Amino acid sequence: MERPGNSSARHAFSTAAPVQTLPPESYPPGVTATEFEPGDFILLKAHGLQGWLIKLGQKLRIHGADRKYVDWAHAALIVDRTGRLIEAVGSGVREWSLDKYQDRDYEVFRIKASDEDRRQVVAFARWALSRHCKYGPLTILSIGLSMLTGSKLTFFIDGQFVCSGLVASALERTTSIFNRNSANITAADLAKYFDPAQRPYMADSGSSSRTSLPPNGSKELAKTVRASWVRDRIPNLR
Repeated sequence: MERPGNSSARHAFSTAAPVQTLPPESYPPGVTATEFEPGDFILLKAHGLQGWLIKLGQKLRIHGADRKYVDWAHAALIVDRTGRLIEAVGSGVREWSLDKYQDRDYEVFRIKASDEDRRQVVAFARWALSRHCKYGPLTILSIGLSMLTGSKLTFFIDGQFVCSGLVASALERTTSIFNRNSANITAADLAKYFDPAQRPYMADSGSSSRTSLPPNGSKELAKTVRASWVRDRIPNLR
């Protein structure tokens, strides 16, 4: 039996238009990616108590075939060609190295974006880093309620990010359009948004750096276009 709201949720998902990516590259423990472009991002599988809690929370909201995405529990942005990361953790936004995750399962998502868009992604991440942005109880409560109830009602404090919210907000500097507030996007949501199986046109091997619209989705997409709350508050960043 289909759960109430699942049909509308699938319809809403179809109106989003993430930036195009190449098919994600998987790296098991002990294997580390070696080539990077600023603006790409990674997703990591659940690890430890915190990862288990995030996975559990995602399971409360995500059902059916989409359960395959709940294993992803952390996200980080790649900000240079050496594999430096900017990520949001409990202590705040920090700069880190991908080498620190060599004992973890992760996937690298290589976006198809212009050099200017990539610079915007990195500039946004460095702005968050410079502000020492740190999420607090209110942000966690908002995301928790969204996971438990599926509610679109959210509340948060400007400049606070969880890991996946930081990545989603940065990717909005490209052509990405999400159908929900980027502050409440989870790692599982990112895994689904950027799964080529969900959007075959995203894995197009062509050279275009612009996002293609979903088939027959332009009218619905127009209804969902809205500026990120962060974008409205940060000058000089699109």
